[in-house]
Amino acid sequence: MKGALTGIRVLDLTQVVGPPYCTMLLGDLGAEVIKIEERQEALRRLQVGPIRQRDGKEEPVPTFWLYVNRNKKSVTLNLKTPTGVRLFRELVPHADILVENFSVGTMDRLGLGYDHLRELHPGLIYASISAFGQYGPYAHQRGYDLLAEAISGYMSITGYPDNPPTKSGQSIADYYAGLLCTVAILAALRYRDQTGHGQRIDIALLDSLISALDGYAEFYTLAGKVVERVGNHSIQNGPVYGLYEAQDGYVVIGITTDPIWRRFCQVLHRPDLVTDPRCATVMARRQHPEFMRHLIGEWVRTRPKAEVVAILTQAGVPAAPVNSIAEMVHDPQVKAREMFVSLEHPRFGPITITGSPLKLSETPGTVRTPAPTIGAHNQEILGTLLGYSTAQLQEWQAQGII
Repeated sequence: MKGALTGIRVLDLTQVVGPPYCTMLLGDLGAEVIKIEERQEALRRLQVGPIRQRDGKEEPVPTFWLYVNRNKKSVTLNLKTPTGVRLFRELVPHADILVENFSVGTMDRLGLGYDHLRELHPGLIYASISAFGQYGPYAHQRGYDLLAEAISGYMSITGYPDNPPTKSGQSIADYYAGLLCTVAILAALRYRDQTGHGQRIDIALLDSLISALDGYAEFYTLAGKVVERVGNHSIQNGPVYGLYEAQDGYVVIGITTDPIWRRFCQVLHRPDLVTDPRCATVMARRQHPEFMRHLIGEWVRTRPKAEVVAILTQAGVPAAPVNSIAEMVHDPQVKAREMFVSLEHPRFGPITITGSPLKLSETPGTVRTPAPTIGAHNQEILGTLLGYSTAQLQEWQAQGII
């Protein structure tokens, strides 16, 4: 089955989290993604990850690398050398998309900035992901997800009111930026289909996270109110939308409307609560958080989490267990959605990695090939596509150019 992006070629100069996630999604959709990196740097990344036992030996497993580089081809190229830059420029006319996340100004200094490359290829879609964007007072500062979480206000609304601001458990700004960059690339492809022109895409981790704050910025800009963290309950819905401790773990419950509240009252066998002025309406439930926490908490804590979820789900009250990562992997819904796939890797043997979330009826995202070994496609891309001989490639490899 062909993917929606079959025939589209991507030059992938990305590292860290969000940018390679973007190119991974393009690969899932069928694009030919050529990951370009310096050989020794690439080999060092293979040493980053947990240690496992295999065939009686310990080995590091580059878990994120194996996940985010599926469906990609590997070409080694040292862009700190004139020959490396020249070879990259030769690849550009053969590509549709370039994605990079070097520090702002680096690509221009190499002679590989957008203004340089669009002269070679006016139809090139050139996407850059950075912490703060390509312009503004912070543009040239180094930055990561953590800084975006801090500056955006995200950390200020995450955690408990009596505890310090809290970062996300994963690199949330990176993933937002990767997703938004993917959307922008698809829009740019559509524009190119209509006009023949490429364009520059500038995605910032900071912007991406600000755009996903649930409208809490508008609490301030429109109403003058500063939202603060409230722990594991909802800022807008209060404790009826949050986390509770069961006998053997935790569950989350989402009571967002009055009809759902009435169903919950039936579960509790408390019809009096339907008209109780402390909880009869959405506004009343928000205004009596301690009463609501006690009421829901007392019912939940006397039962195992599976029982809580089963009873509430059957009654039409949204609820779910708080899974560990291990429990999530074996969750029946996760399995039904094929969110984990097994592949055979030439170096790491059988591996199970996260599947594609892109479910389309005609051109779904697919995981076709495992992450490539370093430089596995030098011959195909530099030899066959650009026309260089095997002897020349061997010479360049000995010189540290590829």
